[in-house]
Amino acid sequence: MKRYLLTTALTLFLIGVNSVRAQSLESSFEFLRLPASAHNSSLGGHVVSAFDPSPVLFISNPAVLSANNSRLLGLNAMSWFSGTTVAGAQFSNIFDERSHYAFNARYVSYGKMKETTADGTVTGTFTSKDIAIGATWSYMLTDNLSGGVTGNIITSRYGSMTSVAIGVDLGLLWFNDNGLSLGLAATNLGGQIKAFENTFQKMPFDVCAGVTWQLPHAPLRFTLSCDNLTRWNASDFYFAEDESKGFGEILKRHISLGADVNLTDRFYIAAGCSLRTRAEMAGKGNKGFTGMTIGTGLRMGRIMFDLSYGKYQVSESSLICNFAFNI
Repeated sequence: MKRYLLTTALTLFLIGVNSVRAQSLESSFEFLRLPASAHNSSLGGHVVSAFDPSPVLFISNPAVLSANNSRLLGLNAMSWFSGTTVAGAQFSNIFDERSHYAFNARYVSYGKMKETTADGTVTGTFTSKDIAIGATWSYMLTDNLSGGVTGNIITSRYGSMTSVAIGVDLGLLWFNDNGLSLGLAATNLGGQIKAFENTFQKMPFDVCAGVTWQLPHAPLRFTLSCDNLTRWNASDFYFAEDESKGFGEILKRHISLGADVNLTDRFYIAAGCSLRTRAEMAGKGNKGFTGMTIGTGLRMGRIMFDLSYGKYQVSESSLICNFAFNI
């Protein structure tokens, strides 16, 4: 059974990589790239290797769900552009000694917008929103290796138009007793089953890998994450006109770095940096804190609380808040 699950997961993974090998930057359902986890965000984003009991980290890597050893209900919210609401909810539980399951929902509302004709005549207003609902299953393949899969139903509704897609996320997580963990995840495999005006687009497929290492005699934990591992052309990323497009600059756009300081078993602070965000979104000669994030988390009995602050471009910052309750 374990061999069958691994073979199936690897087959789906290879099919997904092959299908997006020539994928351009244009894709639908870009809201799926927004961070849901404050802890993930505070470590630079795209974290797939942090073995943590948070009920929201499994959205990035479904195999991480195996870290949950209790029944948890979680809520998350994110401040974004003015008039936009970003929120979500999660429920995770233990199925048996080797299996876990979870459900999650993500919601983005862009508020009301003016509806106009082609000549600019205002005819009223309309609302636009994105929703994703998913179910996750994780299984301990060995004592040190966990696998997971998430199935998502995704829909976007902009005015009178609706788009619907089916997505699949796959993940693996290996860890040992020395504080080292390795993660690999392929997210947003699948495609649209209904598109706006029958114009079908690709899903925002991504392959991420990462390593997390807890120092043996210090309260420090370091995380290195790499995303967009199927994209290695300069045209896949944004470069200023006079900017070098060499391999080093392309490699930098795949990397996020983060560190945790576990002051106690119940309290941590974290900081991270997305090198891609810093390279692409900072103003020329004025990088400041663009691409950098900080965060903290508190565990109080049955309650978990995480908060992060990030500068995703020179003029915009964001707060992400996670709240979880052991039920």
